[in-house]
Amino acid sequence: MPRIRVGVLGCGMIAQLMHLPYLAELEDRFEIAALCDQDKALAQRVAARYRVPRVHASFETLLDAVPSLDAVLVLNKDHFGPALMALERGIHTFTEKPLCYTLAEAERLVGASERTGAKLMVGYMKRHDSGVQRGLAEIRRTSAPRMARVHVVVGPDYGNWIIPELQRIERPTGAGTAASSDADGRLPKVRAEFGAASPALLAAYMDMFGVWSHDINVFRAAFPAAPTSVKAHVSDDGSTLTALLHYADGLQVVFQGGTTSAHLFEESLTVWGADRTVELDMSNPFLRHVPATVRIREDETSPSTSPRQARPLTAERTVSGSHHEAFKAQLCHFHACVTTPALRPITTGREALEDTRLMLGILRAAAE
Repeated sequence: MPRIRVGVLGCGMIAQLMHLPYLAELEDRFEIAALCDQDKALAQRVAARYRVPRVHASFETLLDAVPSLDAVLVLNKDHFGPALMALERGIHTFTEKPLCYTLAEAERLVGASERTGAKLMVGYMKRHDSGVQRGLAEIRRTSAPRMARVHVVVGPDYGNWIIPELQRIERPTGAGTAASSDADGRLPKVRAEFGAASPALLAAYMDMFGVWSHDINVFRAAFPAAPTSVKAHVSDDGSTLTALLHYADGLQVVFQGGTTSAHLFEESLTVWGADRTVELDMSNPFLRHVPATVRIREDETSPSTSPRQARPLTAERTVSGSHHEAFKAQLCHFHACVTTPALRPITTGREALEDTRLMLGILRAAAE
């Protein structure tokens, strides 16, 4: 199996909790050639833990200093600039979700990937959850879907309170670090493209492009067409967004997204068809080896069932995915895409571009 050399930008929570441990575990596939973070001291502490030989505070410096990189992982908060830099150099690029925060930036990244031939993969790890994959397959087998609900309600700190490993995360050490300055640059770009927006709408915008983007991506994997109409409303404090999407084939979809002070994590996609209902129930993404659960409810058929039977039996089946970790499976898939020229990522940049288009459509409807 070919081993590829990767550079990693961003040494924060997601890198330390998931990506770096699995890159190290998959040492037959990956060599971590260098780390980068605006807080170089943080990067040095993380590099010591994973025995990474090179540390940089500038991503451009990393790319110049390690010219033989096969791929990069862009794990900071604002992915556009670094991802564009890597793609323009022809380097295969993995970014955490969201791909970026504006449609214009998403289009530029997809254009750079298609022009240079460097593959662009977006980290929607739920698509590598075997339970999600089974649920999507069951939805595709459902006859004449007419109604669907996307439901996500997340407790404090995006549900991260559930993760004991957070206590061992290395934290930024000073002012001007990636944790502060990287986040501050996003809102001006959002305002420039989106236009005037209330604080409530901006809060919903950041939630939509944060944890809710996973749910948009899973939903679009089942129903990739664009809706013909969108209506939406944001609560006065920006904590809740509901939307109604209507499609040309008659499908009607309710999107429910909310944050709460209660310690909850609820995430599901339910589809009602002519022949059955499929419910896909997803777990907190940072709970390792906890796959999504699929529930299928449909009429039971058997040789003894009479065509004139007034009350047919209804059966419910529950299917759980395998316990193979989704973040690890995602990295294995990225490796396969880098080393296999004909293989396209499951979650391409172009797919993320269409996710962005739908999310912006919902937010613009809420602004009306």
